[in-house]
Amino acid sequence: MFDIGFPELLIVALVLLLVVGPERLPEVLRTVGRVVGSARRSFDTLKAELEREVGADDLRRELHNARIMEDAKRLQEDLKGAEQSFKALEQTTKAELTAAEDALRAPPTGDPSSNKGEAEGEANAKAEAPKAEAPKVTQAPQGELAFPGEAQDSGGKA
Repeated sequence: MFDIGFPELLIVALVLLLVVGPERLPEVLRTVGRVVGSARRSFDTLKAELEREVGADDLRRELHNARIMEDAKRLQEDLKGAEQSFKALEQTTKAELTAAEDALRAPPTGDPSSNKGEAEGEANAKAEAPKAEAPKVTQAPQGELAFPGEAQDSGGKA
């Protein structure tokens, strides 16, 4: 970082000797050494604390990701359970629907001769019943719906 070589250190030592003097030079050097050592220790402590904090952030991030993964697994298991419930419900519903359809298709139990008479009576009743006319469907103006049996509006204002 600083390009300080031996000649520069020698010049600093000579200036220090001239400014401080030979009697106080060892005391000043001890004080400077303590201050530099204290600064190094403070810097190292700060550096270690920052590394721990960064490590703690990584650890927090990993824990958060682990929680998210656990929640995702739990949700996946819940979805599988719900899917199985729906499949069971579907099977039950299909079975009930099939049973109901079979019950509707099956001929009524009882005397077969009476069924024959009922069928003939129904056929005769249908033949004798008057046929109902189909309602007339008219064209509706664009943007309106026409219903059978309603009077058509001529488009005039009311």
